[in-house]
Amino acid sequence: MRKALAPLALFAAIAPAIALAQEPVQKASETASAEAQQAAKIAAIQRHVDAYRSGDLDAFVATFAPDAIVRADGFVAMGRDQIRALYELNFIPGAPQLKVLDSGVNGENIYLSVSYVFEGGQEMCCSYSEYEVRADGKIAFLQSGSG
Repeated sequence: MRKALAPLALFAAIAPAIALAQEPVQKASETASAEAQQAAKIAAIQRHVDAYRSGDLDAFVATFAPDAIVRADGFVAMGRDQIRALYELNFIPGAPQLKVLDSGVNGENIYLSVSYVFEGGQEMCCSYSEYEVRADGKIAFLQSGSG
């Protein structure tokens, strides 16, 4: 009987050590995964900014999920058709260009602080926006306001 218990006793003694040895690997993996998700969100917002700067309304609207919601300065747009209608004046000839003043991460969201630069060089300041980006790289929610 003692011989049968000895391997179990040995396993019971080393199991916590094995678990402790795996814990840093799991935390490192979780950290790497979180960093990759954050990098993907940042890349999605960069595509959004690039589409805006290119003047391509179709590419800009495509950065949003089909069921995305935008809340901007008292307006609410739901879905890509309404988002297109909300932003289309930003894509006409002579519309101001976007200048990113600050960007970063706020919890799960990405934020941008921007100003708009008109053809004559006049700058209209400022807008603060927070973006919720889905795992598929599409913007699900945008809260934006002047400030």
